[in-house]
Amino acid sequence: MKIKVIIPVSTDKWDTIVKTDYEQNKQPDTTIEIVHFHKGPEAIQSEYDEAKAATHVLEEVSKTLPESYGAIIIYCFSDPGLSGAREISTIPVLGIGESSQLFTMGLADCCGIITTLEQSVPRIRRKIWVRGFSRRFQSIHPLGIPVLEYDQQEKVARRALEVARHMVEQEGIEAMILGCGSLLGVKEQIQAAYGIPVVEPGVVTLKHAEMLIGLGISQSKKSYMTPLPIKEN
Repeated sequence: MKIKVIIPVSTDKWDTIVKTDYEQNKQPDTTIEIVHFHKGPEAIQSEYDEAKAATHVLEEVSKTLPESYGAIIIYCFSDPGLSGAREISTIPVLGIGESSQLFTMGLADCCGIITTLEQSVPRIRRKIWVRGFSRRFQSIHPLGIPVLEYDQQEKVARRALEVARHMVEQEGIEAMILGCGSLLGVKEQIQAAYGIPVVEPGVVTLKHAEMLIGLGISQSKKSYMTPLPIKEN
């Protein structure tokens, strides 16, 4: 099976990291192709960034459809362009935000999300509310570290452990998502420190995609209807 992974930012900073992570966790018969954009935001940290990236996501999905892929993954916790991509696609399109949220709700009743910056909190809250997940995700906290600094692993891990401690001990969180595809390498530390399941959204979404391909299931075209032709000027 062949999966295209769209990293919807205009930098190759994360390509090798994501490729390595996916190669270590994929099924033997899965082929992974990673792409990023040459235009658009370098990171997605706001609704504004997300809206700008969504257009490029849709363009990439459109290019992908004639090729022999089994699924497409939008590798950003914000899921930019996800619904529109599903409307134009006949193969499964998954966002690492939605997939990881669905998965985490199967692990605990009271779930939490560690995100990047304070500006991301209301944006994630809105998405969770629209999806009907609000009662299960009762805690969303930022690290206060910009996305492009997430390669500073010691700094990120130290802050993530501080935030996770507050969420577990003060708010009773029972399972947690690391709410950024670039927030890698701290899952085991948090699990060991606080004894709760910690979900990395990228790997969960890879497994979700492989499962859908294996089952021959894609998004419903009753929910994500193909757009009617419309003139563009």
